[in-house]
Amino acid sequence: MENKIQKENNNLALQNYETLKGKLSKVLENQRISKKKQDQILETTQKGFIGLALRNEELLKSNDQLKQQLDEVLKELNAIKQEREEKAARKEARANRKWLPKRHPMTGEIYRELMKAAEGPTYINLRTRMALCILAVTGIRINELLPLKVSQLETLFKENWIAMDRSKRGPSNHKAFLTKEGKKIIHDRQKDFQLIFLMKEPDSYFFTAETNHYKSLDRVVITRDVNNVMREVSNQLPDKPNITSHSFRIGYITQLWKDSKDIEFVKQTIGHRKLDTTSAYVNKLSDQERQKHIDQLK
Repeated sequence: MENKIQKENNNLALQNYETLKGKLSKVLENQRISKKKQDQILETTQKGFIGLALRNEELLKSNDQLKQQLDEVLKELNAIKQEREEKAARKEARANRKWLPKRHPMTGEIYRELMKAAEGPTYINLRTRMALCILAVTGIRINELLPLKVSQLETLFKENWIAMDRSKRGPSNHKAFLTKEGKKIIHDRQKDFQLIFLMKEPDSYFFTAETNHYKSLDRVVITRDVNNVMREVSNQLPDKPNITSHSFRIGYITQLWKDSKDIEFVKQTIGHRKLDTTSAYVNKLSDQERQKHIDQLK
């Protein structure tokens, strides 16, 4: 009897074990499935993060490009704004400026008196004579003297022309050629030129202090030296002409116009950008001059 009961108990325990084993197997299987799903989810998530990172990098690059383009646009707009403000300021200055007495053009007689007044043994005397000479033969502005190198003046002295950078106010790398009178003026000052060529290296500035040849002279200094001589001479002349450094440019343009009667030729020779600028220097022709010019065309 006991054996029978024991056997039934064993069978029941075996059934319970099989049932429990089956349930446990399902749990383990579910765990394996869950682990697989977790791995898949993790892999998908990792790919997603990588994709987001790459996309973010592309967006950052695109953002940098857009920022650069925006900076360029803002820079151009600011430049346009500044140019307009400067133009408006110049217009206002012209409207409010006090009109100075009309300046007289340079003449051969006045030039000779200037050279006499600038005679002397000092370096400043020499520098002033050279400034007066170059202004007379080229018609350039006084500030255009400052960047000139010794080599450029050697070309002027030997080949009768000089190249100048006028990119700010006229054609860049503009060439100025000597007239017949200009060649004579240069020849008369050859001793002064030769002295400068001996003192300085070809790549040094022509207008400098006596000791430092590689630093361009300040505009205030050269303007003061030139105008002091011109003021002295003007006070000595009977009609006391109103002459300044710009009188050389006026005289140069006036003489070119008288000799050629070709306003376009004068414009290109002097280096003006606009014909109106050149025309402002030129006096109207008299009836006799116009008649003479017409007769020459027949």
